[in-house]
Amino acid sequence: MTDAVLVSAGNKRIGKAIALTLSRAGYYIYLHHHDSLEDANQTLGELEGGGEIIQCDLGNYHDVEKMIEQLSSKETKPKHIINNASLFSRDSAVDFTQNSFADHMNVNLRGPMQLARGLYNLLDDEDRGSVVNILDSKIYALNDDFFSYTLSKFGLYGATEMMAQAFSPKVRVNGVAPGLTLISETQSDENFELASHLNFIGVPLNVDDIANSVLHLIKSTSINGAVLPIDGGQKMMNFSKDVVDVATGILEKSK
Repeated sequence: MTDAVLVSAGNKRIGKAIALTLSRAGYYIYLHHHDSLEDANQTLGELEGGGEIIQCDLGNYHDVEKMIEQLSSKETKPKHIINNASLFSRDSAVDFTQNSFADHMNVNLRGPMQLARGLYNLLDDEDRGSVVNILDSKIYALNDDFFSYTLSKFGLYGATEMMAQAFSPKVRVNGVAPGLTLISETQSDENFELASHLNFIGVPLNVDDIANSVLHLIKSTSINGAVLPIDGGQKMMNFSKDVVDVATGILEKSK
């Protein structure tokens, strides 16, 4: 029987690349989305190994529990979960609000922890599965930009190792930590062109490297509690600002 994988926010961007790569490798994909059904339907049509769409607001504790219950009733239950969905909004240590902090923690930390726990509970004792958390290379070189976002990813970094211990041997828990890979909605082409080269390899990161690393962690049953940085060495540059803001400063000085 084909193993199934849940990919949160698998309908677009990095999540879509992961879903397509896993589908080509023969996995059945549960394609999660929050409110982007059109994108989900388009991605579903591109899957080679079959799949279905599942909707959930990961920021809502009870909705996540309902999704887990829904997955547990499927004939083909997931054996792997890719926690890719993420809220990414700007705040800082001096202006974060109750909502900005709670929203990031709920979507980026609590939701993935619930899903990992849910996978552990729905698998039989003799089954073996895995979780791959999509982190951010910012966890290796902290700065105060995107304060609540970064804290939520740093928390998930710690939870990755803690859950790897708690859920073994039934569920392995690993992560990948990408650097800047795809242009954001608020980023100019000029800024992305510069920011995407600010790493030690001097070229933009390849989204397929992230997807292939996820596949590697799923298939490599000896790896547990590990996080792979997929950032071209950007974490070693220790920027005092987010790489996008670093690029903005360079461009402003050049004018």
